[in-house]
Amino acid sequence: MQAPVPPSPFNVASLVATDAELGLTVDEKKALESYQTAMLVLGPAAGSVLLCPGNQDNLDQQDRCPYSAKCPLLRMNKAPENRLCPLEMKVTEERFSSWCRELKKEPDQLDESDRSAVSDLVWIDLQEQRCLHIVAKGEEARLTVINPKDVHPETLEPISWERVIHPNVELLAQLQNQRRLLLKDWMLTPEQKWKIARAEGKGSGKDIASQQSAKADKLRRLDAPVIED
Repeated sequence: MQAPVPPSPFNVASLVATDAELGLTVDEKKALESYQTAMLVLGPAAGSVLLCPGNQDNLDQQDRCPYSAKCPLLRMNKAPENRLCPLEMKVTEERFSSWCRELKKEPDQLDESDRSAVSDLVWIDLQEQRCLHIVAKGEEARLTVINPKDVHPETLEPISWERVIHPNVELLAQLQNQRRLLLKDWMLTPEQKWKIARAEGKGSGKDIASQQSAKADKLRRLDAPVIED
């Protein structure tokens, strides 16, 4: 019987075009390599950054990007159209680094499971920033919107309205809950950190719960009956 032929090693290079095939200049090659590195290190979070729509002079305020009310570049009329949003690029880099510091690991040394979870947290941070910027301008700052309540049965035109909670406020609550669940899985909520420290005997004894417990112990000792021989 003929021995089975071992599978050939997977060749990643065969799936991508070479620099020569792409016809890139030196600067273009550096830009591509920078973006590729960002995708490898940041994982899915690298794809979360907005593509800047530019100065948006022809759009009403409510139709502009989430940062339009506060974006310094937009105020200077220098928003980089069709380029990655500089604001979100900075937030993505800083938040990713911060979450890595929380894990006490370097960004390029994360296990893939940790990289995926960090990317999820960064995505939540970005979405939260967008929601907060949206509800920080004009009527949106009321945190409510006016929606049609009833419509005419024949024309289907609205005949009455009601004020409801802004959809972005509800989304904020969902995002914050997602973050809390991720941190709970990692045992990184403040409550869980305190429990871990206490179990390991590393508690400082300065938190409110520890102080109250110490005071209660002292009171119990004072109230204890004295037994004389």
